[in-house]
Amino acid sequence: MKAIILASGIGKRLRPLTDTLPKPLLRINEKTILEYQLDHLSACNIKHVVITTGPFEETLKTFVMKRYNDFSFTFVHNPHYASTNYIYSLWLTKDEITDDILLIHGDLLFTQTLLKKIISGTGNRVAVNKKLKPTQKDFKAVIEHNRVRKIGVQFLEKNAFPSLPLYKFLKDDFLIWMHQIEKEITQGKVQIYAEDAFNTISEKIHLKPLYYTESIPMEVDTIQDLKIAQKLLKS
Repeated sequence: MKAIILASGIGKRLRPLTDTLPKPLLRINEKTILEYQLDHLSACNIKHVVITTGPFEETLKTFVMKRYNDFSFTFVHNPHYASTNYIYSLWLTKDEITDDILLIHGDLLFTQTLLKKIISGTGNRVAVNKKLKPTQKDFKAVIEHNRVRKIGVQFLEKNAFPSLPLYKFLKDDFLIWMHQIEKEITQGKVQIYAEDAFNTISEKIHLKPLYYTESIPMEVDTIQDLKIAQKLLKS
């Protein structure tokens, strides 16, 4: 199994902290976001990691290569990081899809316990929380008969629940998603979410929710998120 970490965003909502650092290298208490992720992957014996890069590519490369020399890293640079969404960065990893895939956003904090559940669960999985109230800005997964039919920020129906970008996909199913992503990219749709492409072909992929109730995982999108994460990781 490989992990893909999407770390090519500009972190606009976290400026000025991201004026000189990529978002995954922001420190939360004693470690960076990326260190939390890689430490949990290491504990689960996932050490083949593909990292997409955008701004401060060399800073990110140097950081991980010095600290995680027992990992096998592949870096995939998105030269158009300032004008594309992560769908484009993900598409650039297409040649690396040679195994089952863990897909992780580079600003996501999660627990080792949840990661182990995602990995050990059968089939394709995504983290979903049925206890939290959905918010307007965050992703929701629309669940029907224990199957994810749609994922997006726009869904607010009663069977839409908060979802976070921690995915496990079987190789063949991930390639189906990537094929649809390529179709969208060739049509110039580089600003949409990768999940928009998934919604188009969700009938072909059986994606199941992995329910969690913990305060973490969470995405660190804003300065306020950063402060919340600092408190949660101290407790």
